[in-house]
Order: sequence, then C-alpha cells, then structure tokens
Amino acid sequence: MDDKKGIELVKTDKSSGISVTIGKTTLKPQGHPTSISFEKQMAYVYLLIDNSGSMAGDKLEQAKKGVIDFTKDAFRKEYSVGLISFNTTAKHICEPTYDIALLKDRIREMHATGSTNMAEAIKMAHDHLKTANNNRVIVIATDGVPNNASEALSEAAKAKEDKIDIITIGTDDANQELLKRLASRSELSKKVSREIFYEAISSASKLLPPPKSVVKR
Repeated sequence: MDDKKGIELVKTDKSSGISVTIGKTTLKPQGHPTSISFEKQMAYVYLLIDNSGSMAGDKLEQAKKGVIDFTKDAFRKEYSVGLISFNTTAKHICEPTYDIALLKDRIREMHATGSTNMAEAIKMAHDHLKTANNNRVIVIATDGVPNNASEALSEAAKAKEDKIDIITIGTDDANQELLKRLASRSELSKKVSREIFYEAISSASKLLPPPKSVVKR
C-alpha cells in the first residue's frame, strides 16, 4: 500500500475529536481532545562571496547588491542568513541572522584583494552548519577558479555528505564544469555574464527548499 500523503482527518467512533494521519503515523485522542501543532524548524543559509582581486570594481558591487536582495527573499522564506567572504583566506563576516541592517553594515567590510581560497570558505560554512537541524544551504558566488580545485571539491563533498545543499553561481570567467561538481545537483549551478551577476545571486533565493515542519502533540 502506498504511503498516505498530506494530512487526513478521520472521525473516530471510540473517542471524541478526530485522528490525524501523516504518512504512516496516526495520532488519535484517547477519550479527550488532542492538541496538535505544526512548527517550522529553523533554516539556515550561508552566502560565500568571492572578494579576491579579480572581483574589484563592478563585480564586487554587484555581488553586494545581490546579497541584499537574496537576503530579503530568504527572510520571507524563513531562512536566517550568514555571510562569509573569501580571498587569500576566508573571513566569517556574520552569523546567520534575520537582521538586514546588520548584514548591510558587515558587507561594507568587503574589499577585493588577494587570491581565491574557496576551500577554506566552504569548510568554515560547513563547520557552522553541521550541528544545525533542518534545511542548511551554502551559496557560493565567484568569478574565477579556486586556488586548489581538488581541495574545494573535497570540502564540498564533506558538506554534501552532511546533507547540506550547495548552490553555485559564477561569472563567465568561472569554470562551469567545476561549478556543477561543487553544487549538490547540476541544476543548482549557474554561470552568467558579469553584467547580470547581481541578478543571478538575487534569484538564487528561489532555489532554497521550504523549511520542514515538525509535529508536536
């Protein structure tokens, strides 16, 4: 027999009230009303923004603008948003937050310089997300190739093993095949012209899965 989908409300003869069936689980009141609530769990997303030297100028400004618009939509989807930048080293800019003003303030600290240590940034995000429950997502925005591609792939694989989704966005300077391998699935990887880098980062919020709910009685 196929699992039941959704919620089924069933009248019972032996007790007052109703029973609730979710998949294979049925909750029945035993002679008295049953209180059941559905609560959404916290969902988290880390934006990993490349601020290496090649991002200087318009590309970094587009990235910053994209982060703000992405964050607004992520908030509406009940995600808290954290921020990590990476050049020669990774920098943890902001813990996951619902405070858009805080994120705007921290983004001002980002300046383009150095090389592209993507592996360290992925590891940093993974370390912050691995003990959390529910949806956890890493979004990587870059214009180039990481210092060590095999290391970046290794760190991404570890994050994906912990069921953390990875979305990748690259400009036309980036390695499209590498971006696809870093992402959880090929459809979660985008390569765009530098002129619409902002739009690609902003619209990545549409790829965030809806937060899961838990049943409490």
